[in-house]
Amino acid sequence: MPVDDYTLRQIADIAIETALRIVQEAMEATNLEREFSLDPENRFKVFGRLPFIRELKQLSEEQRHDLFVYGFRSNPHAAQDAFERLLIEERDRLWDGFRDRWNVVANERPLFG
Repeated sequence: MPVDDYTLRQIADIAIETALRIVQEAMEATNLEREFSLDPENRFKVFGRLPFIRELKQLSEEQRHDLFVYGFRSNPHAAQDAFERLLIEERDRLWDGFRDRWNVVANERPLFG
């Protein structure tokens, strides 16, 4: 059964938000000279997103998509089966969904400043 566009957008959103959190955790671990670990309780709590968006912008699209896949897989979710089906059967469509959502996130403007 094909994945509908709404589910695809949700998957892309979850994957990108989790990738931002992974970048945040990795940067904090580096700055604090501690081991990297993704806290599942805070996987969607990204504060001050701009530095992490900038970090993701420096990656190639392929690297970002790999991180989005890793982010989604590291996040237990009801859409896991739909995600894996997209990844195998409709990879180009999933990549388009990532690309569309990433363009929205990458061009966000801070509320203040």
